[in-house]
Amino acid sequence: MANQYIFSNLKKIKWGVLEENYPISLYPIMYPGWCEIIKKTGKILGKSQNSIICLHRGKSGLIFIDHKEWNELGIFTLNKIIEQPIFAFKLNKEILAFSDKLVEFTTNDIFQTDLRKKKNSELINLYKQYEFLHGELYARAIIPVYLELYKQNLTRYLEKYLLEKIEKTRYFRIAKECFSLLTNIEKLSKVRLEELDFLYLAQKIIVNKKAKKLFSTKPTKQIIKELLYLDEKLAKKIASHCNRYRYLGYNFEGPAFPDKYFLGRWKEIILKRENIKKAIEDIRAGKIKTRKSIARINRDLGIDKKHLQIFEIAREIMHDKDYRKMSLVESYYNIEPLLQEIGKRTKLTLVEVRNCLLVEVEAMLLGKLKRPKGLDKRRKGCLFIVANKHLPGRVFTGSLFVKMKKYLKKKEDLSEIAYFHGQTACTGKAVGAAKIINTVKDLS
Repeated sequence: MANQYIFSNLKKIKWGVLEENYPISLYPIMYPGWCEIIKKTGKILGKSQNSIICLHRGKSGLIFIDHKEWNELGIFTLNKIIEQPIFAFKLNKEILAFSDKLVEFTTNDIFQTDLRKKKNSELINLYKQYEFLHGELYARAIIPVYLELYKQNLTRYLEKYLLEKIEKTRYFRIAKECFSLLTNIEKLSKVRLEELDFLYLAQKIIVNKKAKKLFSTKPTKQIIKELLYLDEKLAKKIASHCNRYRYLGYNFEGPAFPDKYFLGRWKEIILKRENIKKAIEDIRAGKIKTRKSIARINRDLGIDKKHLQIFEIAREIMHDKDYRKMSLVESYYNIEPLLQEIGKRTKLTLVEVRNCLLVEVEAMLLGKLKRPKGLDKRRKGCLFIVANKHLPGRVFTGSLFVKMKKYLKKKEDLSEIAYFHGQTACTGKAVGAAKIINTVKDLS
């Protein structure tokens, strides 16, 4: 059998940039996450992803996928959802269930546990349990990504259906506007829920004259300390809010939102004298407005039963995208104490632990390995590859890394891309020059 991990064979695949993440390391996300996707997605979806390249340069992780493979996966996923809507509903439920399991496990068994009292073998088991749940979620969460991220297969299908309905009924809205309204999410995202809780607390601060004055006049550093003397109950509620939601700023590797982030927002809203009651009512009214808009368009266009289901699936996908993303972020925040404890026992920094494979961590904690070979090189830059489903994936820091880094940056194949797409925050029109931003370095 030919060696899949040689330069000449890897060049046979048409690689294209999927996305860049920053900051991100090999573990606990990229290496195990993509390995589990390639290992399990075929059983879940009925069609496998076989290849992936993650190019790490310092703290940046640039993901390359096979153009042809992702096009086929997107079409296959769309057809499966159209033919078997029950598959999509079941998948969405599983994504939510594993999101909750992951957060519950990392909160109770890691973040709220005194890891210093755990044996080395127990730390290994916690890491393995985490990666199992993480992998189960990752392997399911990638399927809606096949559907929409690379090419908007579901969006295009539904917009085409709406266009036919609009032309037939001479409806006053355009297809894209109808699509935007019909896929609007009624359920509140985790970010939106934080905003609602934030506003409720802002109301409590404002009705407390001393607290309001404190937020209006004092620097954020002094607010919590002085508030403890003014109103201990309110101070505890504010501290609880900060602790509950600080993970929202963590992304892949932190840092999380500090107290001053939340305090600064309360200070700003009080100084600007914003209508907090109206802001709360707007959030609540948004849910009702969304529900009414969906019902009206469904009725006016006469959306058939089959497509009512597919639009419901699209809404669930939109909601679940945020839900599983923020659940993953919360798990990354919760697992940091475990990585830090592993670092203390193996005499490695947090960054170094994040660049160790799980088998290496296990070997170090069991006294079978002092330090992974080539770890310093790996931290500076490495290539993680799974080629043609040859698992487990492999990590390279030598000549193949240098060759492929140069090749991928120079030879990115755009022949399969026929158009550019994206999702807007709100409908409307704009005119201007388009700029192609593939990586952080392109931003300037």
